[in-house]
Amino acid sequence: MSLKVHCYLRTLRRGWGLTQEEVAALLPKASHTRVSRVERELVSPNAGEIIAYGLIFGLPASKIFARFQAKIEEVVVEHSYRLHKRVEGDETRLGRRKRELTEKMLARAIVHTKRHNV
Repeated sequence: MSLKVHCYLRTLRRGWGLTQEEVAALLPKASHTRVSRVERELVSPNAGEIIAYGLIFGLPASKIFARFQAKIEEVVVEHSYRLHKRVEGDETRLGRRKRELTEKMLARAIVHTKRHNV
């Protein structure tokens, strides 16, 4: 799936012949207006919605909300890098643990980027 599309929620919903009202009825707390706003990128899906959409359509969030996930990954990697730089010279046990975590996060990001040609 291409990252040109923010999310595939509308495509999936329509593919199954569901209305926005029907999808909203499957969500823990939502209205057809909320479904519409998520579909049109006016609002980001919340955690409950992301989990629910995955259950409804049987796909991981990375497939339903491809570009949204890419944006979140970018921010987390950037913040991880900043944290790593901040604790770079900290030789306390906690400083070393934080560096270890950020190094693992950055290594996973590199592998993910290479794997997905991002």
